[in-house]
Amino acid sequence: MKEIKVTKTAIIGIFSAIIIVAMLFLFQGLFEDCDKSKIYVNQFPLSGKYAVWTDGGLQKQFWGNLNEYNKTSQVEFTGVEKNEDGYIATGDNPGAAVTFNDRGKGFLIGSLRVVLPIDFEHMAKIQQDFGSEAALISTLIRPTLYKVVTSCGPLMSSLESVSETRTDLIQYITDQLNNGVYKTKTQKVTIVNELTGDSDIVAKAELIMDNAAPGGYKRQEVSPFSQYGITCNLVSITDIKYDKVTQDQIDAQKAANLAVVTAKTKSLEAIQKTILVTEQGKQAAETAKWEQEKEKAKAVTKAEQEKEVSRLAAEKAKYEKERIVAEGEAQAAANRAKVAAGLTPQERAEWDYKTTVGVAEALANSNVRWVPEVIMTNGGGSGSAMDAVGLNMMLEVVKKMNDKK
Repeated sequence: MKEIKVTKTAIIGIFSAIIIVAMLFLFQGLFEDCDKSKIYVNQFPLSGKYAVWTDGGLQKQFWGNLNEYNKTSQVEFTGVEKNEDGYIATGDNPGAAVTFNDRGKGFLIGSLRVVLPIDFEHMAKIQQDFGSEAALISTLIRPTLYKVVTSCGPLMSSLESVSETRTDLIQYITDQLNNGVYKTKTQKVTIVNELTGDSDIVAKAELIMDNAAPGGYKRQEVSPFSQYGITCNLVSITDIKYDKVTQDQIDAQKAANLAVVTAKTKSLEAIQKTILVTEQGKQAAETAKWEQEKEKAKAVTKAEQEKEVSRLAAEKAKYEKERIVAEGEAQAAANRAKVAAGLTPQERAEWDYKTTVGVAEALANSNVRWVPEVIMTNGGGSGSAMDAVGLNMMLEVVKKMNDKK
């Protein structure tokens, strides 16, 4: 066998490598580059004292035992598995079981946000009592959550948890996580099943008001989170998985409620239709009435117009009569004045002419026989009475009339 010769250079190289590796190992534990989104709790060797780092950056670890915590973390409770009876909780994040005051059962599915303190005292206590974030969540956060959810169950029925009171459930969970479980009083109440008509006695929990207590309600215990400075918020319930019996009851109630809503909707539609028809009838009646009123107004307006026209015509006739009378009176007065003043030779001649013509026309139109109609002459001929005697008589009469004047 060939003898291996170890030279002095090789020995020095081996020792140098060992020293370098040891220095690298020692240097790795000497400092820690911290993430600002995390909280670090370092326990120094020998002394066992803690150091809490929350600001990030390079920190002196000095080969201490270092533990990391998230400043905020999300805790989910979503693990459920369906079976013939409904659901069961499974997995690392099991759903939160709840029993309602009507004995309906289910699992809450959702999440919440956990906020850790950043001061030394609380973080040192958390590190001392739990040793890690995983242990903190599994031995404090989750058990407290499940306890709070269980205490919320008697505050409502399974049917109420489906409706708008689900938001109350979120408020109850958040309040109890941070301030402690409620102190309640239980009352026996009789409820009637709307589907079957059967009555049942259930234990219904009621909150006890206390203005001096946190949140305004009495507490049966202080929240365990308070001693560690932990707060919980952003509680979210995405679903509630009910067992088969409870789900069947809820489905039947939903169907019944839907039927009631449908019936009410149809009834309201009928009422609205009746109202619409009635209003349309009223509108038609009002329209006809106003049409009649419009025609009546037209007739009244026309009658008033005709009446006004007649009145104006009567007034016009009256004024015309008065004008004619006034003109006649004026003419008569003028004539009298002329007679009194005496006529001029020309006016006298005109007057005689008009009088003679007037008398002649009167005698011609008279039925009285003033003279014989026929006069026999020597030549055996005949002539009109007006041609001889009549004409002379007419002139004589006119002359006498003029002489009298």
